[in-house]
Amino acid sequence: MAFDFESLKAKVTELTSTGVAKAKELTEVGKLKVQNVSEQEEIRKAYMAMGKLYYEQHGQEPGEGYAQYCAKIADCLSKIAYNNERIADMKTAGNLSDEDVEADGTDGNAPEL
Repeated sequence: MAFDFESLKAKVTELTSTGVAKAKELTEVGKLKVQNVSEQEEIRKAYMAMGKLYYEQHGQEPGEGYAQYCAKIADCLSKIAYNNERIADMKTAGNLSDEDVEADGTDGNAPEL
């Protein structure tokens, strides 16, 4: 049986082309997945902005289905305000500076959306 170098060469070339094409496709799939993550983050930001706007406009009289979320936000804001009062009292009583209190990296206020 004779060794067919040309057949082997053609097969290697075909496999190489297939591998390169597959690598390009995988790279493109990876790029598309990264873009999807970015788009999902934009959706999350839009949802947050929409929720904040809704709360600002309707938080005192939320529509059906929104009351539990508005109540949760109001409860959290109340707790933050209470905690901030306690922090202010502790700063005064302990003669603490703003720098001492902010050393944990937070300012104690409600998060900006």
